Amino acid sequence: MRKMYVVPAEGEQPEEDLTSRSDVRRARKVREDATLQLAKDLVELPVAALARLEVTESVAEALAIARGITSPRARERQLRLVRNLLRDGPWTELRVRLDHLLLHGTVPSAATVADRGVVEVWVIRLLGEGTPALDELVTSHPNADRQHLRQLVRAAHGATGGGDRRKRAEEKLARAVRSLL
Repeated sequence: MRKMYVVPAEGEQPEEDLTSRSDVRRARKVREDATLQLAKDLVELPVAALARLEVTESVAEALAIARGITSPRARERQLRLVRNLLRDGPWTELRVRLDHLLLHGTVPSAATVADRGVVEVWVIRLLGEGTPALDELVTSHPNADRQHLRQLVRAAHGATGGGDRRKRAEEKLARAVRSLL
């Protein structure tokens, strides 16, 4: 049986949250995929570069153990543990620092990390939550081109696999969000 929703009058808040379970699951999956990719990238990073990123001691220990594991199944289990440890901390800032380190060879300043961390959070929200996140972004930044942002989100979703095409689409979305903020 279909559930009827009443559209609130202007200025009123809706009485109930209209976010579906599928939307919540999709958003959680995007966040989990992002933290898993971060964990994989950190495992492949040389020890000296990892020290420059200033990860927590527990994450550094879990990464050291993961590097020593040769069995694919055991390594995946250890990567899940690293992902869980990353989830508890400021993983978006770590992602920004890692990307900057890989691209430029230096660790960025705290101000750069904060600015790019906000962009990273918005990109993940747009990819995971979809329309609700887009509505919130357009509401907070009225000069945003809603149609263009929606096309960029769709392009990132449409790019199959984890290859270069998807990465380029996500970088294009990040540039658009960065120009708004």
